[in-house]
Amino acid sequence: MPISNKPQLQSPSFSINDVKFAFNCPRLFYLKHRFGGDNLFLPKNYIQAIDNAFIDLANQLMNMIRQESRIQVLFAGQFEGLVVEAIANQIQQLFYELIFFPYLQIIITKDTTLATALYQVWQVLTKLIFKISEIIVKNRRYCHESVVVRRTLITREIPVDYTFKIVDGKTQKLTGKVNNLIFDFESRRLCAIHYQTYETVEVSSQLIELALYSFLLRQKKKVPVDTIVYWVLPELGEYHYSWEKLENVVEGLVPGKLEEMREWLRWEEFQPDPPPRTEHEYLCDICPQREKCQSFFDGGG
Repeated sequence: MPISNKPQLQSPSFSINDVKFAFNCPRLFYLKHRFGGDNLFLPKNYIQAIDNAFIDLANQLMNMIRQESRIQVLFAGQFEGLVVEAIANQIQQLFYELIFFPYLQIIITKDTTLATALYQVWQVLTKLIFKISEIIVKNRRYCHESVVVRRTLITREIPVDYTFKIVDGKTQKLTGKVNNLIFDFESRRLCAIHYQTYETVEVSSQLIELALYSFLLRQKKKVPVDTIVYWVLPELGEYHYSWEKLENVVEGLVPGKLEEMREWLRWEEFQPDPPPRTEHEYLCDICPQREKCQSFFDGGG
């Protein structure tokens, strides 16, 4: 029997992304953890430039709202007199002038075919501007105008971790990083905002991923964490998930999956019972390691 050159993992360390990959496809999870390589299921019409632009512009928007003095003054005065639509329109105009239009000019100079997709990015970001404006206005009831923006928007990266109990008294630590949070003083809840350029091809694994981010953040911040996901292509869309729904997902599905993941990584080539194939066969068509999977698992994948 050939000698395996794979590292022996005595105490595997898992991230939230690892769990998502494992729900998508156990074999791709195994290959990524043992050998590295790509592990994202990207649509066949994937455009890297739009992906980069959406994330970059969304982050610049959040930072601008927190840092721009001309935005802070929009929330001055009595909160009863603040008009969400008017404030959102002014933030939108500032964002367009300072960030979006210069960005648009640079991008379309390189490739005019990206203009339509960037227009959809703009539409998503204007929806986000309205939501942020709405919550900041609500929070003015509880916060002074000088601090309300910074206390509502949390853009810094927050490390999170949690140790799950699995079987036979074993434990498994899970880690992640969260940013772009909105705090609602009225409901005493956080809302995590996630951006993705393309509509998710496998919604169930995305739900697990979002639930874990919210769950780990809940353990650290001690408040419920809702989630919103925005995407741009092929059409504009968004998902809203309440903390109650996300909490139930974690408690029902994650501990058992963590034990399976540990078992899969103990498997060695040429042994029986390798990690199973994905339950979602359509993912094989867009698998980044399809050929390696088929050869390594003797026709699997």
